[in-house]
Order: sequence, then structure tokens, then C-alpha cells
Amino acid sequence: MLSDKIMEYLSKNLLFENIPAEELQKLNDSLFQMREYKKGDLIIAQNADPDGIYLILKGSVSITKSTMKDTASDEENKEVILNYCSKNEFVGELALVSNKKRAANVYCFSEICKIIFVNTDDFYKIYEIIPGIQKNLGKTIAERLGETSIRAANESSKYKKLYELQLENSMRTTELLKSQKEFEKKNQELVQNQKEIKRAAIVETILTMVNSVNYDFAETIKNAVDAFGNLKDMIHDDGNGKVSAEIEKLGTALEEINHKLSLYSDNSTLEFGFDDNGKKIIVFKKQE
Repeated sequence: MLSDKIMEYLSKNLLFENIPAEELQKLNDSLFQMREYKKGDLIIAQNADPDGIYLILKGSVSITKSTMKDTASDEENKEVILNYCSKNEFVGELALVSNKKRAANVYCFSEICKIIFVNTDDFYKIYEIIPGIQKNLGKTIAERLGETSIRAANESSKYKKLYELQLENSMRTTELLKSQKEFEKKNQELVQNQKEIKRAAIVETILTMVNSVNYDFAETIKNAVDAFGNLKDMIHDDGNGKVSAEIEKLGTALEEINHKLSLYSDNSTLEFGFDDNGKKIIVFKKQE
């Protein structure tokens, strides 16, 4: 005998849609098990054997499918939401009629979910008593398979778009790296040019300094050389040649000073060198 409470529940569920009350009265309460779940509870496990069908009295459930790990570094499988079902709907029918492993997980989505569970044997007893549920069952399966196909197509389109965006970003990244390399090359050239400009400025400063030295001492050295010539003509040998020898040494020194002074001009080239004590100096040479 079917109680009024169970009768009310069944009459509102899609599995028994349009089934006359007199036919429902042929059923018995023992065919139906009342169950209650809390949010997040696993109601049906993917890959489990089919155990029956679940009629939702109150609340809602989420239907998800576990996918394989994307990479070896992934800690766990990922779950994709396929659908939601709520009050007066039913779940678990596909594996039941096909006698295949559960294709998805079903979780309690609402705070509380009340369900009438009908095991496999009892379901087929009901099927024999009320064959009219076949139409409702087939209709629901067809609708859900259609929804799954549309959702799969939408997912495919979404991932295609995502791939296109990733490809576009990759191309932009390649262009950015190329531009960055060009910038680094130009920057290196700029740094080298700055070094050349700095070196040229230093050389220009040094040449200006040596020209100043030449300008400051050239006239004085010339006068000293002229005075030496006059002195040489005026002086007489002292009889032992000492004065003449010193005069010659002075003349040689003045010639060397004059020669070196002539190098202190922009007509000379310069390079770095070291003196007898190992100190760094600038060495001037006449341009060839």
C-alpha cells in the first residue's frame, strides 16, 4: 500500500509524470527509501556500479565528471560540472538502464537534499507494474543527452577560443622578445658610442692642454736657444776646454727641450706608457 505522503512525492516527480493515481496505488512504500544528504556529500560516485535511481524531493544536486590530470605535476584529478538537477527531477537513470558504470559524480549542492532512493531490483518491479514510466524515462534521457551534446560543443568552442587567445598571446610575446633584443642591441651601440664620445673628449682635453704648454713655453725656449747661440759666439776657450764642453752640453739640452716641446701640439699622436719608475704617463709621437 502506498502512503499519502509517498503518493504526493511521486505524483510531482518527472519519472511519474502523467501517471494516474490509481496506477500509483498499485505500488508499496517498501519500494522507496528516504535518504537525506548535506551540502558537499557524495551521492553517486563516478565509475561505481549502478545501484538504483534517485528521486529528488527537496534541494538540488550537481553532476560532475572527473578528468585525467593535465600534467604530471597536478596533485589530483579535476572535475568539470556537467549539469544541475533540482526538486522533482531524478538522477542515476542512464547507468541503470544501460547497466554500465556510473559516468559522473553526483553531489549534494544545496544545504540539505532529500531523496527517495529506489534500488535496481525495486525499479524493475515498478517498471513491470507501471510500464508508462518508460516514456518519461526515455524523454528525460533524450533531453539530457541533447543538453550534454550542446554543452560539449560549447566547451569545445570555449577551449578553441582559449587556444586562439593563447596562440595570439604567444605571437605577441615572440614579437615583444624580438623588440627587446633589438632594444638591447641599440642600447649596446649607444653605450659604445658614449664611450667613444667620452674618449674623444678626453683626447681633445689633453691636446688642448699640450697646445697650451706649447703656447706658454715656445717663445721662452726660442729666446733661450737664441741667447745660447749668442753666448757661444761671444765666449772664448779658457785654455783647457772646460767652458766649451759645458756650453755644448747646454746646447744639447736646449735642443732636446725644443724637440720635446714641438711634440706638444695637435700635430702629434699620443698613447699611454710608463716612465722609468713604472708610473703611467702619456707618450707623444709625431704623426707619420
